[in-house]
Amino acid sequence: MDSSLISPMVHLAVFAAAFWLPALALLALYFFRRLQSQERLRAIEHGADLTVDREATAARTRRSGIVCIASGLGLSVANVIVVIAAREPVAFVGQAVAIVPIAIGLGLLVDYRIAKRELANGPPLTAGRTERDVAR
Repeated sequence: MDSSLISPMVHLAVFAAAFWLPALALLALYFFRRLQSQERLRAIEHGADLTVDREATAARTRRSGIVCIASGLGLSVANVIVVIAAREPVAFVGQAVAIVPIAIGLGLLVDYRIAKRELANGPPLTAGRTERDVAR
């Protein structure tokens, strides 16, 4: 391929990645939120009980945190195996990749602890009510 064609193609790809992908992601987010709102309104029209199950949400957060920490530890162990097999200590730089899911998992577990503490202190919230409304 001619090198004069590569440069415009690279510019087009960078433009697509920098502009169109975020624009499409925002558009998808908008339609997803709109669909969620419509479903919630239909459920309210039909008299569905929309109470927020904070215990189930806290349990999902705890499980997600444990999965993130386990995946980070798995990445870390895999990187150590690669370093041992390759006999290249510079490859320990890959440990930084394992820190990300571990940190996310720790954050989720902290969120779980905070949610459990809030559950012990106050009444459960229902849809359409905020904590400010419960305090009044």
